[in-house]
Amino acid sequence: MLVSSALFAIAIDVQVLATRPDVNWVGVSSPSPDVVWLSGSKATIARSTDGGTTWQYSQPTSNDLQFRDIEALDDRHAYALSIGNNGDSRIYYTSNGGRDWQLSFRAGGNQFLNCLDVSPSSNEIWVYGDSIDGQWDLVRSPDGRNWLPSRNAIGSPPQGGEGGLAASGGCVRFNNAIWAMGTANATTARLLIKRSFGIRFKAIDTPMVAGPSAGIASVWPFSEKHVLMVGGDLNHPERRPRILEYRNDDFTPLAEPPLEGALYSLTVTSSGGLIVSNPDGAAYLPTHESDAWQLISEKNIWNSTCNSQACFLIGKDGYAARFVIPRDVPQE
Repeated sequence: MLVSSALFAIAIDVQVLATRPDVNWVGVSSPSPDVVWLSGSKATIARSTDGGTTWQYSQPTSNDLQFRDIEALDDRHAYALSIGNNGDSRIYYTSNGGRDWQLSFRAGGNQFLNCLDVSPSSNEIWVYGDSIDGQWDLVRSPDGRNWLPSRNAIGSPPQGGEGGLAASGGCVRFNNAIWAMGTANATTARLLIKRSFGIRFKAIDTPMVAGPSAGIASVWPFSEKHVLMVGGDLNHPERRPRILEYRNDDFTPLAEPPLEGALYSLTVTSSGGLIVSNPDGAAYLPTHESDAWQLISEKNIWNSTCNSQACFLIGKDGYAARFVIPRDVPQE
């Protein structure tokens, strides 16, 4: 049942944070209220230990790489993923808050890695890459140190050209002991899902818009039978649907947010609200059963994340902002 937008008046105070304006931020991770990590262009990583008030910057490499994804375990330990062909898809690791970075994994010349996620309890990592020569190209680490090619980790073969959208690092997500991935660039956009102790991912056809530069950009699993996902078509912004709920083998389009174009990121807050973003801005929904989307920013925003107390928006030209997770207030 949709909840009418007339029932809610949500006061959201977005506080812009001072970061380097010459960096386009794409990856963001906040493992605790005080700790925030950002990754982006110019091979640059930022870390804050005071909730975004001040930042320390580092560069894992002198190469001009784009770090599209960062996953932090705490204020000291983090994995950063750069994208590209010809060896530019790399994973770097720090254990001392970014003072030093080690090259942990470097892809081969024709590999393109899109996104990764980490299981905090086991340090297991899955990395989703574009398929190559009719084979899946996933990478798995059981412990964050050793890396294994996983071309047979999915129960069905890839479609022609099936790959990912490296828009926000959200095409792989670990949540509630479930691994989920979203695919793009093929005839059908598919949801890949497995339990943490499962052997293979199950590939599920979705009604998300599909084709070249189209598909699923970000996923959020609640269980093996319940997943939210966003995406769209980068070349044809009018195509729908671009936000879906998968529940018990059925797909339901959710209320459309007030943003033009493909949706890049999806974040679920600790209170069950949704945040979506793209270059047109960011919007907030109190619950996925509501239609009460509220536009909270019109900046060029590529990603978002939340901890237990606050949420962060990040994007182009050094944009970073913080807001407290809102409480839904009935209108008078």
